[in-house]
Amino acid sequence: MNNNEQKPDLLKRMSSVTSHEIRNPLAIISNSIYFIKTKLNAGGAPVDPKVAKHLGIIEGEVKHSNEVIDQILAFTHTKELHCAPSSVNSAIKDLTGAYPFPSSITVKAVPDPSDPCVNADMEAVSRALRCVLDNSVQAMPEGGTVTIEASHDAASALLTVTDTGPGFPGGDGEKVFEPFFTTKPRGVGLGLTIARKLLEQQGGAASAQNAAPSGAKVTLSLPLLPNKTS
Repeated sequence: MNNNEQKPDLLKRMSSVTSHEIRNPLAIISNSIYFIKTKLNAGGAPVDPKVAKHLGIIEGEVKHSNEVIDQILAFTHTKELHCAPSSVNSAIKDLTGAYPFPSSITVKAVPDPSDPCVNADMEAVSRALRCVLDNSVQAMPEGGTVTIEASHDAASALLTVTDTGPGFPGGDGEKVFEPFFTTKPRGVGLGLTIARKLLEQQGGAASAQNAAPSGAKVTLSLPLLPNKTS
């Protein structure tokens, strides 16, 4: 085996080992925060707002670090899929009910009247949609609207996420799928890369473009099951 063939396996091993070694201290930090908060609340006296603020900052950074680890593992490892006939409308309904949208974001869910079905791993599809939603929400820190729409054509079921943010820089929707591409001050730039990977594993695809008059539009497609509409 030459060096080029060894690199993917080496990258997987490195990401697994590194993630394990980072997650352990993060878990210890989380447990320590819980212990400190328990002690602070034990006497019934109000917690110093500055202390509470900094504990919240620590918790937020731990959460962010774990999310980065999850993205790196999703990028370097291939998920084992378990596909089954599924409704794309159900995917939208479940996700809009579970996703933690900020109060500044207005959410519009538009199901497909014919409710097309696909043979897919809906957990993987949901994760891909979450990656797209993360991108949309982060692009609108002051608030905006996210529309999640299901539709279909002759061959594919389509899940489209459109936001009212600034859109893709230069209108280049393809560039956002490149690993580690990001315009944000924080983040590793793997979300949309992972979304495309999860769709392509199932014979689907992902594309992106700027929306009119403004914003971004990402479309996830999956092969449509013939004669399978609810």
